[in-house]
Amino acid sequence: MVIGLMGGVGSGKSTVLDYLEENYGAYIIQSDHVAKEIMTPGFKVFDKLSKAFPEVIENGKINSKKLASIVFNDKDKLDTLNSITHPGTIEEILNRIEQSNNSIIVVESALLLGSGLESHCDELWYVYCEHNERVNRLVENRGYSVEKSEEIITTLQMSLLTILLVWKKQENK
Repeated sequence: MVIGLMGGVGSGKSTVLDYLEENYGAYIIQSDHVAKEIMTPGFKVFDKLSKAFPEVIENGKINSKKLASIVFNDKDKLDTLNSITHPGTIEEILNRIEQSNNSIIVVESALLLGSGLESHCDELWYVYCEHNERVNRLVENRGYSVEKSEEIITTLQMSLLTILLVWKKQENK
C-alpha cells in the first residue's frame, strides 16, 4: 500500500510519519529529503544543475545558500531550477516506491497532486491542524516570529490551493 501524505507546514505531518514508521514499519519517503539528496554528486539532477548554475558549485558541491539567493528574486531562474529538480525528485520517488519490498510506503510531498505521484498512491491523506496551533508550532519548534509564521502559512496555503485547483481541473478533463 502506498499512502500519499500532504498537509500544511506545522500541521503535524512529521508526527504522523513517525507514528506510521514506529508502529507499522512503514517505509517513509519525504520529497524534501529526496530533493536534497539528488542535488549531490552522482545524481543526474546535480549534473544538470551544475550546467544551469555553474556559479553555485564550490568544492564539487552545490552551495544551496548561493543557489537560493540567485533564484529568490528571479522567476526565470526559479523556473529553471524547478524544471530540473521537480522531475528528478518525482523520478527518484517512483524508483524508491518500485524498489521497496515494504507493505506500507508513505510518500510525503508538496508535489503530490498534479505531479503524477498521486496516481501511484492507493490512498491520499491530508493532515489538518488549526491555524493558531500551526503558528505556535512554527514559533516553538523553528524559532520563527509570529509574523514570519503567519506569512509562511499563508504563502504555502495559497500554493496548495493553486495546486488543488489545477489538479481538480485536470481530473475533470
